[in-house]
Amino acid sequence: MILFFLVLFSTPIAWAQDLNELNKKLTDQRFETQRTILNYRFKGGSGEFERVFFQQVIYTEEARKNCVVGVVIMTFTVSCDNVISDLKMRNPMHYGLNEELQKFIEATEGRWNTCQDEKYTRFEIPVLFTLEGTETNARGLLTLVGDSPGFSCRSDSYYMERFEKFKSKGKKMKAIEMLDQLIRRDPYNNSFYDLKRDLLKSETD
Repeated sequence: MILFFLVLFSTPIAWAQDLNELNKKLTDQRFETQRTILNYRFKGGSGEFERVFFQQVIYTEEARKNCVVGVVIMTFTVSCDNVISDLKMRNPMHYGLNEELQKFIEATEGRWNTCQDEKYTRFEIPVLFTLEGTETNARGLLTLVGDSPGFSCRSDSYYMERFEKFKSKGKKMKAIEMLDQLIRRDPYNNSFYDLKRDLLKSETD
């Protein structure tokens, strides 16, 4: 009987750990694919691409003071004859950070190698903006850590705890707001989308 209860109560935890591990593996694969393409297309490879990023991008004061933490997913095309186009930013952060990323991509002009295959022309680069002392599980292919604004910014755990609290009280819209904050921080974490989908589904049941 004791063993039964141990298994019963440990299963959701084990399931969550398995899901987190799967998300990590998928993210690792995504990052490795982008590094491979950058090593082929960018002059100097992914390391040089990262160097140019740090040279060009700053964490704006507005973003720091507003505790802006999250992953911007930049997608863009570099044709085989090195024309950069179709720059888009999924999960934009605002407060000047999008403009910093646009400046960075513009700074890469003329630094690309030609290619023969169109499959090496499309890029998806996740950029994590995070602040010193702020807990988050989000990851980026490129990561910029800003100085602490001088006060504590909210952690991932804070939003998850608030989500659980609002959900238990039946405050679904408030719970969804907390999930949206977590998705903003970690848009590749499929478990957040699953939780949101379940809440929205229960709204219509």
